[in-house]
Amino acid sequence: MEPNGEISAYRARISTIAVLDLETTNLPAYSHNRVGITELCIHAFDAALLTERKGDEDGKNAVKSILPQPPRVLHKLNLLFQPSMMVHPDAEDATGLSNYLLERESKFSKDSVGLILSFMKHLPAPVCLVAHNGWNFDFPIIKQALEKHIAEIPSSGLLPGVTCVDSLRAFLEIDDRCPEEEGLLEMPEIACAETAPKKEADTAQDCALTAKQQLSEEIEVQPFQEPKPMKEVDWRKMNETTPKRPISSRSEAASKRRRSFDDDEEHSVAKRGINEFRSRRQLFSGLECAKTERRPPRGKYRLGNLYSSRFNCPATNAHQAEADVVMLTSLIQDYGMDFLAFAEEQAIPFDQVVSLGTPKGQ
Repeated sequence: MEPNGEISAYRARISTIAVLDLETTNLPAYSHNRVGITELCIHAFDAALLTERKGDEDGKNAVKSILPQPPRVLHKLNLLFQPSMMVHPDAEDATGLSNYLLERESKFSKDSVGLILSFMKHLPAPVCLVAHNGWNFDFPIIKQALEKHIAEIPSSGLLPGVTCVDSLRAFLEIDDRCPEEEGLLEMPEIACAETAPKKEADTAQDCALTAKQQLSEEIEVQPFQEPKPMKEVDWRKMNETTPKRPISSRSEAASKRRRSFDDDEEHSVAKRGINEFRSRRQLFSGLECAKTERRPPRGKYRLGNLYSSRFNCPATNAHQAEADVVMLTSLIQDYGMDFLAFAEEQAIPFDQVVSLGTPKGQ
C-alpha cells in the first residue's frame, strides 16, 4: 500500500526519520564522562513510510509481528574511528572492536564532523534523530563530540531544525497506551453439517434447471406477429399527471447504496486518516518525556530482547552499530503510526540536548 499522502501533507514536523547508533570505548558513568566513539551509524528513511497500514490491521491481530521489509529508499552512513583512549574489555567483547583493530582508522576530527553534518543536511527536512536510550546515551555523547571539534559554531548551529527522540521511551509509552488486542476470539461460523451439503446440492440443481430453461427458450421458435400500431400520446394528460417515482427492486437499491458508500469512502478516507493520526498524537500530548525519567521493566526493552520477542527471531550481531540500526528500524516500522505520533509530540530540538559532562543547571 502506498504511503498516506494526505497525512504526510497534514503533518510537517517530521519528514525524515534518521536512526542513530553509537559504539563507544566504555560507559560514561564508569569513567567520569570520558568516552570515545568507535563506531557511528545512521540510516534515514521517509517518515511517510510509517503511515502505511500493516497487513494484520483487519481485526485479526497476530501475537507475533511480521518482520517488515527494509525501506527501499534508505540513506546510510557508517563510520569507524580510532579512539583516543583504551577500549574497555567489556566493550571489546560486546562490540568486537579493539584498539588493535582500529589503529589504522582516522580519529574523530573536524573532518568527521563535517561529514556527519553534510549527511544530515542532505536529508529532506525536517529530520528527527532516533536512538535507543538516546536521551541518556547517544545524544549527549554525539553532541559532546560535535561541540569539541567545532567550538566556534554555536550549539544551535550544529544541527539546525533537527529534533531527537528516544525509541526506548517511545516503545514503553506506546505499549502502555496502545496495548495489543491479544486473546480475542473470532466469532465462529454457525453452519449445520447436515444442511450444508444439501444446500450445495440444491444450488447445483437450480443452476442446472436454469441453464436448461435458457437453452429451451433460445431454441424455441416464436411465431411471427404483426407489429401493433403505436398509440397516440396524450400530452395534455401526461402534463397534468403527477409523475411517479420509479421504485427500484431490492437488488438495485442495494447496488446503488454500495456505489454511494464506495464514493463516500474514497472522499472520506483522507479525513479519517488525519483524524486517526490526531487521535494518536493526543495520547502522548503533555507527557514531557525528555524531562522525566522512567525505568522500564528489567531487560524487556533492551533492543535485542524487544526485537526477538516482537518478531520471534534472534537478534544477530547485537552491539554492532549497523546491526542495531537495522533492528531499531524494523521495530520503528512495526510500531508505525503510533511511533510517528509519539515522535511528533515528544521530540525535542537537538540544541536542547545537554552535552555529556555538562553540570546540571547549565
